[in-house]
Amino acid sequence: MKKKRRKLGVPMAHVSATYKKITVSVPAAPVSDVLPATMTFYVDTRFTTAQVNRIRQIIGTVLGNWEAHFDALNEGDALSRYQNCVNKYAKFNLAPVWFEEKLANGAAAAAVQMDGLTTMIAANGFGRAAKAYIMYQNSRSSTIKGVNASNPEKNSLTVTINASALNSYSVSTIFLGGSLHHAWLHREGYRHPAGKYTSYFAGESSMCVMRGNNDKSVGTPDNSYTKWLD
Repeated sequence: MKKKRRKLGVPMAHVSATYKKITVSVPAAPVSDVLPATMTFYVDTRFTTAQVNRIRQIIGTVLGNWEAHFDALNEGDALSRYQNCVNKYAKFNLAPVWFEEKLANGAAAAAVQMDGLTTMIAANGFGRAAKAYIMYQNSRSSTIKGVNASNPEKNSLTVTINASALNSYSVSTIFLGGSLHHAWLHREGYRHPAGKYTSYFAGESSMCVMRGNNDKSVGTPDNSYTKWLD
């Protein structure tokens, strides 16, 4: 009998888990792509109703930052606040693995990343990508984690979320939004050396999301943010 094989780039959902479908509204960002009305995720049923609601808020944080980026450009700004923030701090691994050109700086890298995220949002909403699972973990070893992938047109936005982090309001929703942003960067094709985030695009852009795209504060070390990544 021929064995069934899973598609490359799609993490294997836990065999004992069951999932329920949820949808999340897609903001009407001014992009050239046709956007779906909603995105679809399959959430592990072990997450409580309150935890699922927070997952929706975290996704909304990432989508809100994405929308604000394109709103700023549409209103005539040369760079969005996200681009300005990333430009100050990101120096290395600026491009995803599928991007063949050389990027001059963090601002250009942030533009490429947001275009790639637009592709993934549309691929999810229109069913062109593999199903996006929100997988369950009840451990303090990580917050939100995404396995490396390399094709934003087909790879899912599947992540694993630490359920205990969703219960703790000592970590803000915007910090968890930055954690999800980072996990989705891995799915979008971004890489960084294990445990290294400072000056790398995948780390600095996620820290920008966590700070609301504000500058770094003197006396606040990067590990205040990066402990919520990977």
